[in-house]
Amino acid sequence: MSAATDVITKQGTRLFRTLYIGLILLMVGVLASVVMEVATIDVRRKLDNALQLERDLGLLLSTLLDAETGQRGYLLTEEDAYLEPYRLALDTVAPILRRIGREVREDSIQQLRLQRVNALTAAKFAELSRTLQLDAAGQQDSLTLLLESDLGKSLMDQIRYTIDQLRQEELSDVLMRQRQADRLSTITTVLRFIGVLGLALVFLYIYTQLRPLFARNLQAITDRDREIEERKRIEEVNTELIASLNGKNAELDQFAYIASHDLREPLRTVSNYVEVLTEDHADQLDAEGLEYLSVIHRSTDRMRLLIDSLLQYGRVGRGEQRNPRVDLHQVVREALENLHFAIEQSAATVTVGELPTLPGYPIALRQLFQNLLANALKFHAPGTPPVVDVFVADTADDGRVTLAVRDHGIGMTAADQERIFDLFTRLHDARTYEGQGIGLAYCQKIVQLHQGELTVLSQPDQGSTFRVTLPTV
Repeated sequence: MSAATDVITKQGTRLFRTLYIGLILLMVGVLASVVMEVATIDVRRKLDNALQLERDLGLLLSTLLDAETGQRGYLLTEEDAYLEPYRLALDTVAPILRRIGREVREDSIQQLRLQRVNALTAAKFAELSRTLQLDAAGQQDSLTLLLESDLGKSLMDQIRYTIDQLRQEELSDVLMRQRQADRLSTITTVLRFIGVLGLALVFLYIYTQLRPLFARNLQAITDRDREIEERKRIEEVNTELIASLNGKNAELDQFAYIASHDLREPLRTVSNYVEVLTEDHADQLDAEGLEYLSVIHRSTDRMRLLIDSLLQYGRVGRGEQRNPRVDLHQVVREALENLHFAIEQSAATVTVGELPTLPGYPIALRQLFQNLLANALKFHAPGTPPVVDVFVADTADDGRVTLAVRDHGIGMTAADQERIFDLFTRLHDARTYEGQGIGLAYCQKIVQLHQGELTVLSQPDQGSTFRVTLPTV
């Protein structure tokens, strides 16, 4: 072996070792960052849980106080309006206690405290109910004796004390996790500093070793850069020409490209590999591994549906001419024809009243009513065939008409009504009611395209009425 070859070999060995050290330092930095991020996520999750618990505990206490105040107001005035907070508390306390139960499910001591709160709350409602029963029966002596026994005050004091214990325990846990995160942050900062310093030294050494190569290839690089610049110039000219030709469709084309290539291709790759693993290596996986593959496959299918829904969402009103006269009765009839299988399968009854003719985008309006009708057919109680009505709810003097799609299904709470039109919002588990959480957001965008308004009126277990207000001129 010649001396020159020996030098080159030694130089290559040194470079390899240096790169190896740099890789180790980089891994240390990444690992430190990952550990810190995990700790931060845990603290953030615990803090969010603590804040939600604090809100629910405060709501529980205020609800009980309102119920007690209403009871005393009724006993003093005999006016039935004072009992409204008491009746409201009867309906709302149980859901609040269930939420608190979910928030403390990971702490056995907190669960015991919650059991005590449950028992005290039940005792408090029993005491309130007893006073109202005695008052209704005219047993004033027994009522006065019960009120003077301070049983209600004792129960409320015990409830306050137990709630304070729940709050303090949750706060202590959050503070402990925060201190742990602070310590990890300090360690992570030191590790990152060491890693950055080490990487800087590694890069400096590599630069000094590779610098002669840069000098020898400078002319080639210069020529290549000139060629690249020329190609860039030509590409810029082509881009300007394409932009002038595409015009208003550029944004839609970019979205379609991203949806069909940048998002679908990785999903297709994941799906293909899952199928390969399932078909060729199933015998090497246990039941848990096969279940993981199944979960991945289902997740990619859901993602593909989301991408298709987003693409459809982004194309609302694109490429469709506004029609000055759209027969909504014909639009709804076409939507029902598209939903024929779902109507037949669910044994639904759909009634359509007289509907007006107004200006708009026919395809978009058909999709609007098809989505609203599909929701009405979907969200019904098991074993109960859907009953859906489509009718004109109101005709205003300002040239607007309000159409309604009413069902008698499962309904929703007031809180849910405020967020159902947000993109990707689901009120139910996908295994119970399928969907992507885009349908109502899509409806909202169609209504906005027509400069209208979409609202909902609903109560749990009493159905929902979606009101679509559109201009008639």
